[in-house]
Amino acid sequence: MGPRHLKTIAEGILLSKIRYCLPVYGTGCLRLQESDPKTGLGQQLQVIQNDMLRILTKSRQQDHVRVSDMLQSTSLLSINQMIGYCTLMEMWKSRTFEIPHLSGLLTCGRNDTRTLHSDTQEKVTASVTEPFAISAERLWNNATDSFKGTNLLRVAKAEAKRIAKLLPF
Repeated sequence: MGPRHLKTIAEGILLSKIRYCLPVYGTGCLRLQESDPKTGLGQQLQVIQNDMLRILTKSRQQDHVRVSDMLQSTSLLSINQMIGYCTLMEMWKSRTFEIPHLSGLLTCGRNDTRTLHSDTQEKVTASVTEPFAISAERLWNNATDSFKGTNLLRVAKAEAKRIAKLLPF
C-alpha cells in the first residue's frame, strides 16, 4: 500500500466524518443561489473535498481540472450540495417518521388571517431562528411535490439528490 493509497483512505474517512456533521454544523454555510455569500467554513471544507477529488481522479492542481468535472466523474456532490441533500433528508425523515423535536422546528400553515386555506399547500415556516431550521425551511419550500409526498426512502433519496444538484457548488 503506497502513500497515495493511504492518503486516499484518510481523505475518504475524513469526508465521511464531514458528511456526518453537515446537517448540524454545515447548515449555516448553505448557499441556495450563486449570489449567496460563501462562508470560511464552507470554503475550507470544499478545499478538503477538492484535494480528495484530485486524488480520486488522479489529477494535479497544475492540470487545472474543473471541480465540477471531478464531481461529475466521481458522482459526488459538492460540500454545499451535500449540506442541502443532508438537510432535505433529515427533514423528510422527521416529517415521514414524525420525529418530535425535528418536526417541531417547522410548522405548516399560513401567516395571514384568511379563513380559506388550501390543503395542497405544503409550505413550511421555521418556528425558531436557528440555522438548521431556516435552511430546512428554504429547501423544503423549494422541493418538488414528489419529494414531499413520497413515503419511500429510495424515492426520497433520489429526489433529494436531484434537488441538491441544482444548488451551487
